[in-house]
Amino acid sequence: MLRTVLVQTYHPYTQFTHVHPLGIMMIAALARERHPDVHILDMKVEDWTPTRCCDELERLKPDVVGLSAMTYEAGCMHEVAREIKRRMPDVIVVCGGPHPSVADEDVMRDPTVDFVVRGEGEHVFADVLDGVADGRSDWSECTGLNWRSADGAQVRNADRPPPQDLSALPFPAWDLIDHAKYHLVPRGGVIYAHKEFATMFSSRACPWRCTYCHNSYGKTFRERSAEHVLAEIDMLVTKYGVKELVFMDDIFNFRPERAKKIARGLIERNYKLALTFPNGFRGDILDEELVLLLKQAGMYRCMVAVESASPRIQKVMKKNLKIDKVRHIVDFIAKQGIMVHGAFMLGFPTETEDEMRQTIDWAASSSFHTAAFFRVIPFKGTELFTQVEHAGYALPTDWSAYEPYETDINLSTVPEREIFKLRKQAYRRFYWNPARMFKIFKLIPNKTNMLPFLTLLFARRAYAR
Repeated sequence: MLRTVLVQTYHPYTQFTHVHPLGIMMIAALARERHPDVHILDMKVEDWTPTRCCDELERLKPDVVGLSAMTYEAGCMHEVAREIKRRMPDVIVVCGGPHPSVADEDVMRDPTVDFVVRGEGEHVFADVLDGVADGRSDWSECTGLNWRSADGAQVRNADRPPPQDLSALPFPAWDLIDHAKYHLVPRGGVIYAHKEFATMFSSRACPWRCTYCHNSYGKTFRERSAEHVLAEIDMLVTKYGVKELVFMDDIFNFRPERAKKIARGLIERNYKLALTFPNGFRGDILDEELVLLLKQAGMYRCMVAVESASPRIQKVMKKNLKIDKVRHIVDFIAKQGIMVHGAFMLGFPTETEDEMRQTIDWAASSSFHTAAFFRVIPFKGTELFTQVEHAGYALPTDWSAYEPYETDINLSTVPEREIFKLRKQAYRRFYWNPARMFKIFKLIPNKTNMLPFLTLLFARRAYAR
């Protein structure tokens, strides 16, 4: 029987947070319908080095190893591939996830990588396992795959359309992870009410075309039915004792009626779950009825991504957010006693110091309870990456430089030392507000654990690059 091990790679970074590796859990769920011997290793939750991970792989003796990586984890991915090939030369190494999907040719230059699965890889990876089991040598019919021909030449097959009916896919392989380990690490979104949580995607993709945003799921919004989402929640609550749900959708509120149906389903079930949305809503299309329903269903915190308060920069980044509508809905959310987090970005191409200050002023005067001020990073595969590359900007070739909380990349006209100062000022102006601090203290759940951690996190972000 073919044995497969899927690995979530890990590059240590400044602000350590983690959620369940849903990508490889989805890959595992479909793969094991045909090849049941599937295992998951999460280097991040284990805090493993590549060497330690390969020790575990060597113990498991897989036939196929699948490695998933974000851009800043690419170095770890290649290190694991090289080391496991050194120890087990016959193992098949398949790379996938956000980075290999957009840097497939770069990844395939590593001779220890046998295949790259591009895009949403559930069906592609299952087909690879079929081919490995059958001893296939010609992979030309497998769309969505990079491979090598008999003479060693790279072959890039046509793209595979992403799955359209997400409700036809199985639930993530929740039984292949150790749930208790995820209770012990800081999670995405940082603040939590209960340690017993589960991460969820109820939809994929966002139809807006922001230049800085990933294209992992394309631009065609696809959704799971409310019934399918609620069925997974039923399973998570009854089988795994989940008390909190972390929705990671790019834009949960794109189809409001579906979102409201999920909320009403949770209200009817009366599980008393805590809900949080750390990836954000699109603020200028978020309606008050949905906010009220989600609050009744258990939402205690959400995020609204603003990025910039400058109308010109909104056009530059192609987000084109209606800032006045965002301010109104943020005020409304805050009035409901729901913690609302704002996400902002500093350092877009052509952005001036005055425009950065405009964003900081807007954030400081807003009703957001918490906020983060990120540096603009041109991840490979984004329109922004292509823009700055074509403009002749010398982008780093070390992928670890694209770590989201600490980077030297500066695309703006503002000197690096000034952006560093502006980010520190942004955090200080935002948080050194007695009224805001009182509201945070009043609303924050799990105060005993959260307050010391958040104080440390603020100090790190206020002084990070």
